[in-house]
Amino acid sequence: MQLLSPPFFHYSAVASATAAGVLPQEAGRIDVRALARASGVELYEATLVRLDLDARIAVTSDGAALSYDVLSLNIGSVVAAVPGMRVDPTAVTVKPLSGLAELDERLRDPARLGADVTIVGGGATGLELAAHLAVRRDVGRVRVVESGRDVGAGLPPGARRRLNRLLAQRGVEVRTRCAVTDVRERRVVCADGTEISHDVALMATGLSAPPLITELGLGDEHGVPVRDTLQHIDLDEIYAVGDCAHFTSQALPRIGVHGVRQGPVLLRSLLDRRRGRPLPVYEPRRHALSVLDLGEGVGLAVRGRWWWCGASALRLKRRIDRRWLAQYQVVDPGRSAGRQWVSPS
Repeated sequence: MQLLSPPFFHYSAVASATAAGVLPQEAGRIDVRALARASGVELYEATLVRLDLDARIAVTSDGAALSYDVLSLNIGSVVAAVPGMRVDPTAVTVKPLSGLAELDERLRDPARLGADVTIVGGGATGLELAAHLAVRRDVGRVRVVESGRDVGAGLPPGARRRLNRLLAQRGVEVRTRCAVTDVRERRVVCADGTEISHDVALMATGLSAPPLITELGLGDEHGVPVRDTLQHIDLDEIYAVGDCAHFTSQALPRIGVHGVRQGPVLLRSLLDRRRGRPLPVYEPRRHALSVLDLGEGVGLAVRGRWWWCGASALRLKRRIDRRWLAQYQVVDPGRSAGRQWVSPS
């Protein structure tokens, strides 16, 4: 078995807290080299750029050609492109997480002391970051710009109202029904001609599969279309899990819990395939727990129509995150240890 991957993996569940400077950058970082060595897996440090589906060869970013019998794609998601919206390269994107990791560094720049931040998109990630950034001393003002009639559209009504109150208490300016057409280095332009100035723009306009999926000829912006077995609908030797997969049996939100739960199914499928056994299927739970980290020791937990907001929700999230990360944060003696982190709440 061979793993093709960059040297580090960043855990999305703590990305907002690390980007906002609440947790250290290494809190959600997994050393893939150390993990592969500890697991007896051969690691090739690069990324995938092309596939020869007939010859079953994966071409890497450094030009290597890796042959495969079975291929599993687990390449996450990117910020969804909004038709007609122009985005300057200086804008920070919430996905991939390598882009979001630079936000804390940019805000700490003395030249941007008291920075104004515009967040384009009022979904869960955008609101989570807005709540965090609003209490940073080096942030002057936070604005959320949303094209729809309300922010937090996927939340239960009561949770949405509670979150809106918290944002208002922290001085976050929320503008709804404001369709952004142009994101420039120093301002955004809305369809009605309104211009909003900023020092940093943060793109949180939803998630889509990486363009690589389309380039490989395996799917589109919705992802790699897979069956319940997590195999491509037309190619038995191709698997996909997590955000880059389009689970055709039912629409799944792009939240980390599905990628986490699909992992064991993928492993069993690879083993059963080798042994000639029937392949397992992924059965999504009807409701998945999601907890937003809102900063200052407050969390918002949602499961179906049930929700609660407060310190206990954040403590639950921290406990879940630590437990998951503890399985994979193997310390490589040749690198600095980054496993221990302490939550301020």
